[in-house]
Amino acid sequence: MIRGATGSVGSGLGEWLLQRVTALYIGAFALYLLFRLIAAPVSDYVAWKSWFAAGGIRISFALFVASLLIHSWIGMRSVFMDYVKPGWLRFAVSLLTATGLLLLAVWAADVLIQGGR
Repeated sequence: MIRGATGSVGSGLGEWLLQRVTALYIGAFALYLLFRLIAAPVSDYVAWKSWFAAGGIRISFALFVASLLIHSWIGMRSVFMDYVKPGWLRFAVSLLTATGLLLLAVWAADVLIQGGR
């Protein structure tokens, strides 16, 4: 394998692929939601809650949230690595971003768990 100044040429292939796969799922799920809510609008909270209680919908939402968090982390990490030069600042913004995404993950898990009740 050819080695560049910062490592092997193929070292970012996994992140690149994960970014593309999560983008495809995010886009596909967003289109599904758009067409589903246009075709059969949810009229009130009780209808929304009963629709959301279905196992397949909650799993799909969980995959959507996981994809969104993974996609966000990879994208922001790439931006930080490319444009934030001081190591201490890169660490600080990465830590803040990771903390925020982790808090969003906990909140989303709570919503998904409580959503069926």
